[in-house]
Amino acid sequence: MAAVASPPQNEPAPGEGPAAALVRSYLEALARGDRAAAATYLAQGTPTETFMNPQARIESIRSASTGPQQYQVTADVQTAGGEYYVTFKVGQGPDGLQITDHYSIKPQ
Repeated sequence: MAAVASPPQNEPAPGEGPAAALVRSYLEALARGDRAAAATYLAQGTPTETFMNPQARIESIRSASTGPQQYQVTADVQTAGGEYYVTFKVGQGPDGLQITDHYSIKPQ
């Protein structure tokens, strides 16, 4: 069985915990067009955020603990097509924190 490389773990921004840093790394990978790198942050599946591109800006990221090694992370992303709110569930995987679920909405 081939070894799977762990995604790079970025240092958290000031005031940002490890779950928020993981989500920021995921969104930044999508923004630079590296969907393969972004996929490594997901526990399963492939990235679905088609609105992320080099012009997208992460306005804010907030993280809240929902249990031991379980987090809900919300991100506010501004794009050329408008603003998106993205919600992530982050949990402990075999090699560290992973995104276990996520969805995005675009307010009217």
